[in-house]
Amino acid sequence: MIRLLMPLLLLMLVSPFGAAAADETRGMAFDVYIRLQNGMNEGELLLRAGKPDSESVENLRGNIIKSYYYFPTASDPWITTVTLRGGRIINLERVKKTF
Repeated sequence: MIRLLMPLLLLMLVSPFGAAAADETRGMAFDVYIRLQNGMNEGELLLRAGKPDSESVENLRGNIIKSYYYFPTASDPWITTVTLRGGRIINLERVKKTF
């Protein structure tokens, strides 16, 4: 029985769905978003905005592209995506969640 449940438990720990259930969505307030700019380094982003709700990493021909996602909250219904290359912000995107 344990052998059958172990892969499922590991998947829940690694899966973004399992992590979201254990962690509260933090989102990103508008006043933080407007203070971000292209060229800003990753450390300053994390200092200002905090840990993202989710992230992805891609390796495109040696270029590491990271995307940080800040999910909507009740008080701030926007999905914010911050894209970095080489540790610097290259794109900021904010889309309103529709119900």
